[in-house]
This record gives sequence, C-alpha cells and structure tokens, in this order.
Amino acid sequence: MQIDHSDKFFDIAIIGGGIAGAGVARDAVLRGFGVVLLEKSLFGSGASGKSSKLIHGGIRYLELSWNALKHGDKLESLKNLKFVFSSLKESKILRKIAPKLVEPLPLIIPIYKHGSRKSFSIYLGVFLYALLGLLSGNFHFPKIFFSKKSILRALPNLRSEGLSGGIMIRDHRTDDLELVRATIASAAKNGAECFENTQVTSYEYDSLSKCYVISAWMPDGDTHRFFSKKLVNASGPWIDKVRSLRGKKDIPYLFPIAGSHIEIPKFLPTSVILQAKDGRIFFVINHGERARVGTTEWHCPNPDRVQIPEEDIDYLLESLSRYFLTRKFTRQDILATDAGIRPLPSSPEPLDPNAISREHEIRVDQEGVIHLLGVKLTDHRRAAEEVVDRLARDLQKPGTRPKSITASTPL
Repeated sequence: MQIDHSDKFFDIAIIGGGIAGAGVARDAVLRGFGVVLLEKSLFGSGASGKSSKLIHGGIRYLELSWNALKHGDKLESLKNLKFVFSSLKESKILRKIAPKLVEPLPLIIPIYKHGSRKSFSIYLGVFLYALLGLLSGNFHFPKIFFSKKSILRALPNLRSEGLSGGIMIRDHRTDDLELVRATIASAAKNGAECFENTQVTSYEYDSLSKCYVISAWMPDGDTHRFFSKKLVNASGPWIDKVRSLRGKKDIPYLFPIAGSHIEIPKFLPTSVILQAKDGRIFFVINHGERARVGTTEWHCPNPDRVQIPEEDIDYLLESLSRYFLTRKFTRQDILATDAGIRPLPSSPEPLDPNAISREHEIRVDQEGVIHLLGVKLTDHRRAAEEVVDRLARDLQKPGTRPKSITASTPL
C-alpha cells in the first residue's frame, strides 16, 4: 500500500479514550513513542466515568481469595491476594502523582452479631488487608470500634439491633472522569494526539508497509486514515465490537458485567461498607454533598444500551433502608443514577460473576493487535505499563525509554 503523506504515521495507535486507553497513551508518549488515541465519544464517557469512584486495594476481593482456597483452587486464591497487594501499591502511587485527584477515604465496616459474615472473618480479613498494605508500602492501622456504643458515636443513624462493633479502614476516592481527563491531558501535553468523537470504522494490517491502517470517521464529517506500527484495543466494554470490525465474532473476549449506582444527598459523616440482605457487599461513598450508593452486578451484552434496571434501584434503596431505620429511602431521595460495564475477561467455562478475578488481562490476536481487558481505575497505570513494556520490546525504537516513568511523573 502506498502511504499518502497527508495521512499520519505513529508508533502506537490506541482505540478507546477511557482510563485504560488514557493510561497506555500517557505511558507510551512519556517513553518517547509517537502516539495517537481515538475515542468514539467523549473521553471517559463510558464505564470509566461511571465507577464507584474508589482507588482501593479491594478488601472484598480477599473474600474471593478465601472462597477459592476453600474450593481447593490455590492458584486462583493466590492470584486474588496478589491483585489486592498490587492494587494497594497502585493506590499509593496514584495518591503520590495525583494528590488533588486521589484523596484519602475513611471507610467504616459495621459488624453485626448475626450477619452472614462472622465477626472473626471480618476482623481477620481487615488484619490481612492491613498486612498487605504494610508489605505494599500503603499501611494504615485500622481503627477498631469495640462496642455498639463506640460505633454509634461515629455513625449515629446506624441500625443498633445486633450491632456489636466495627472497623475503620482507609482507602482513597477520586473523581473518575477528572482522572481520565487529567491522564489524557498529560499524554497530549507530552505529544500524544488524542481525538474525541472519532469513530473507528475499520482497521487492518498491511504486510507491504508493515503497519496498521486505521480508518476513522471524525467530527469534520470525513473519514481519515491513521498508520501505526502497533495497535492497542483499549476500548473497555467495546473490545468485542472493535474486534468485530475484522469479522471476529466467534469467541468473545469479554464477559460484560454492569454495575448500577444511585446518588442521594449525603446523610452520613463517614463512608461505609455494608452488606445487603443477599450477602452482597455495597458501598455508601461520600463525595461532596452527595452519597454514591452501589454497586450491583448484572450481565449486559450491549455497551451502547446500558440503563440501570428498576429492580437495581429498588434493591439499593431497600438495602440502605435496612441499615438506617430512622428514615426510609425512596425514589424521591435520588439525585442521579448511572450504570457502567466492567469489561471482565471471558472464561472458557461459565462462571459466577462474583467468582471472576478482577485482574486485568492482555491478549494478542493473530494479527498482533493487543487487546487490554478488565482494567480498573486503580490498576490502570500498572496495566498500561505492562502493555507498553511489551510494545517497547517489539518496537526497539532508538531514543525511547525502555522503562515506564509514570509512577514518578506527576499528573
């Protein structure tokens, strides 16, 4: 194929302007690579902007580790432990490089005598979480409420029946949309070309010119072509839709699980982790004058049609009302709702969504396209580093850095 000089040539092209694509663009351009990022809508407008707004180790994933161990799957148990450790480490890094965007967040876990999770298990889990925090350099000693009276001083509206105490841990919260935008802005400032409202319509590898040819419809109404040595599909829930542009519809890469949130006026002095009637963990996260409540899990195969189910709204309101008997939460309390898809990697065998590991995954197809799956806000920097490490080894471009500098470069 003859390359028209009016078309642009890059080392790396990235499809997707959520937190995954933003992270890859920033890491790659800071190493000295020529980068273009193409986002079909607005930066962060997909799942990245509809998260629980937490930057955290994921204390609830310790339960996944324990359940895997009980079922004899030591490898999966270790994988989840490693994920929590790495996430705690990443939380510290993000707090360091983006202190205005990543803020400390105290979280109280109330403990009830007759809950489905025994108090011993909760205390043990928190101790292990603190130990992993110590090993990762992100240690915060948990505060223990030894009595009902002491925790009610911290959370005076909490249901007191069966309450025996509680624990306060420390994680971090963020403005997810602003984190995406800041990461994109950092990439652009250092030379990456980042385009919104740019819909990729086709891509292929041209063996003659040894590059990928990406066609994209842009806001000017025309279709433009971009050429790159490497191509990364970081489109989150749209991973398989992008793959389908090459006719790949056989085995999906994703198991798309959506999570719903509601926002109500802030009513607690401290954010909390609670347990719904069915045993599922949910959060009440204070963010400004609002409290963000969630999340749920449901299969959502179409990322272009994500709408919070009515039953999820009822579920979250009922779960809240179960813990705060002095008031009943209704739809009139709701200020906003949203739902976003977690692009979890698919598995050859059907799995319970709760049993799927939250670790990201990198897959490379037969055409050499890198597909980045399952990236969370917390681990986006680490996932990007792994992808660009692979790209750097393949490209061997003179004058570029072999190692990432994103862990020490402020946003």
